[in-house]
Amino acid sequence: MQFISNLKNIFLAIIFVTIFYITMAFALQTIGLENAQFFIKKTGVWAPIIFITLCAGSLIIAPLSGSSLFVVGGTLFGKHNAFLLCYIATLIGCSANFWISRKFGRKVAQRFIGKASLDELDKFINRLKSRSSILYMIIIMPLSQDIISYAIGLTKIKYNQFLIALILSSTIIISGYVYIGSSVLEILIQPK
Repeated sequence: MQFISNLKNIFLAIIFVTIFYITMAFALQTIGLENAQFFIKKTGVWAPIIFITLCAGSLIIAPLSGSSLFVVGGTLFGKHNAFLLCYIATLIGCSANFWISRKFGRKVAQRFIGKASLDELDKFINRLKSRSSILYMIIIMPLSQDIISYAIGLTKIKYNQFLIALILSSTIIISGYVYIGSSVLEILIQPK
């Protein structure tokens, strides 16, 4: 039963990603990538601030996904700039998740991640209680940084250990979304 549920979730994720890429490609083709990039540059410092806020917010409200914003950011801001902006947003958002759980406990964390994620959260908490190594956190964080950040906040793991794991795992995760994901999106929006 769990296997079928996992397959269903993977299938839904693939459908969501496909719809997202098609929608973004259509929108950017309609607007024009150069026009969108020019608008971003024209707004000055506000576009990066708003982008960081949106990405961090999408990580704090865990059922939302910041990964789609990372992909769009790579296309609009340029890959290197987007990597830095997404990195800052991830550190802010996931640290906020950690401290929300640490300070307010399970009931408040549940409100941010939703009841559906509560079972998954319990699994991670049980695994984290038996392991507090930074390496283990680095390995599991790519599964879902936002939810795992809440889970780690509910354990006795120190923030500095969590932060080291977050810094290292985020480099890999954000690189994939920004460099690979935005490259795919750029291929989709090129005129044929």
